[in-house]
Amino acid sequence: MAYPSSKLVPWYRRSRRLLPWRTTGPTTSDPYRVWVSELMLQQTRVEVVVPYFLRFTERFPHLESLAEASEAEVLALWSGLGYYSRGRALHRAARILVRERSGRFPEDVEGWMALPGVGRYTAGAIVSIAFGKPAPIVDGNVARVLTRLYGLHGDPRSGALQRKLWKLAEEILPRRSVSDFNQALMELGALLCTPRAPKCLLCPLREECVAHREGIEERLPEISARPKPTAVVMAAAVVEIRKRLLLYRRTRRGALRDLWELPLGECLNGEGPREAIAREGRATYGLSLELGEEVARVKHSIMNRRITLHAFEAGIKHKSASGSESEYRWVGREAIGKLAISSLVRKVIEKV
Repeated sequence: MAYPSSKLVPWYRRSRRLLPWRTTGPTTSDPYRVWVSELMLQQTRVEVVVPYFLRFTERFPHLESLAEASEAEVLALWSGLGYYSRGRALHRAARILVRERSGRFPEDVEGWMALPGVGRYTAGAIVSIAFGKPAPIVDGNVARVLTRLYGLHGDPRSGALQRKLWKLAEEILPRRSVSDFNQALMELGALLCTPRAPKCLLCPLREECVAHREGIEERLPEISARPKPTAVVMAAAVVEIRKRLLLYRRTRRGALRDLWELPLGECLNGEGPREAIAREGRATYGLSLELGEEVARVKHSIMNRRITLHAFEAGIKHKSASGSESEYRWVGREAIGKLAISSLVRKVIEKV
């Protein structure tokens, strides 16, 4: 199937955003920087990623420096970006590449997919962008562009349409300028072919687009409705002595394990925030807390959870000898930035 790359690639070269992981040259980029950016960009907006990417690559400018770092150092720089399994996978993969491949990057999709945290889309993006090799990509932006361009009905997350989209993405790859072409598809979805109110009049492919011709741009893709978000109320204790905050390293399993947090807990069975943090203080941290006034209230979203967190000034009346086995520290404000702390907890600390 023919594809008008003659229109899309020139548009991309004129209109692309100046992003720190993109090359200024016509074709390929540094595979290390492309890899780091692709993992950071998973389920995260570009404008959020840019400052994290700059800090991360300043501290870890190449593969070897990342492999030599501890996981705690990596998570500290990832702190606030969310989806911490991405940072852990990046670190594990860096060590594999250094120890088992002498620091050489794979140049094919299969080689990248053998590494932690790299799926089919990410592998295709790295191979095509960094090495200029023909590899298809289908992410949310590309799926939206292709379903509209070819007038494809159905949910792109379904198996049948997913397979069709990947087949299309492979068929339309040009013989030259693969790096720019794949980035152009993603850029078109991000800047013009947006989920709502697409800017069709500015699109270089509007004459070829089936959805635009039929006036159904905003009806495609046909994504099924997501479940309604769940409202969650949480509470935290801000314990500060001589300008040092009490923080615990999270040992519970899950995406936030090993991150540092304030003593906190979720409201259960209709209890209020004060009751919840008093209960959680005893049960999880071995602390009998003396709660003062509410000093911060923040809102935060994690996946389908819409969290309202109430933070209370607190003192310690008693610490159980058989209390929490979690590691804890009294941390000065200037040292907080060096620890891996979740976005939710960081919002509270910034407010107080």
